[in-house]
Order: sequence, then structure tokens, then C-alpha cells
Amino acid sequence: MKYGNLCIAGHNYIDNRFFGRLDELQKNDLIEIYDLSGKMVEYVVENKYETKSSDMSCTSQNTNGESIVTLLTCNNVSNNRLVVVAKVKS
Repeated sequence: MKYGNLCIAGHNYIDNRFFGRLDELQKNDLIEIYDLSGKMVEYVVENKYETKSSDMSCTSQNTNGESIVTLLTCNNVSNNRLVVVAKVKS
């Protein structure tokens, strides 16, 4: 397993496509990510927050040796960025 921050950005569509339902994720929810060979890695949601759209600190690779995934999208109401951070399930 490689360490770092896998950042995935997606559009937030009203019809629930792409990251249209990202706001429904809660702490301890599971996220499954598949690599090109079909191997699945499970992540556990640790944090969900909003930040200004200009704040890209969530993409930092400084993870203290952990493997995390960061999902981000826009908030269509507040014009902020919705960020969900999950750590690899141990």
C-alpha cells in the first residue's frame, strides 16, 4: 500500500450524478476505491467539512505516513468547497 493523499474532485449535480450525494456521507461510513487491476481498498470517513473554494490545503500530501482519500466538490448553495476525508480501513 502506498502512503499519501489520493484526492478526487467531482461535480455536484442536482440529479445525484458524480458527487451529487457526497454531503450524505457521515463519520465512520465506508468508501470503496478500486484500482485498475480491480483490487478494492476500503476507507473509513474521518471528517467532513466545508471550506472556501480557494482553499486547497485539503490536497496536501503531508499525511504523516498514512494512506487517505480526500473527496471534494462544490456546495451549490454556499459556493464553498465540501471536503470528505477518509483513512484506509485497518
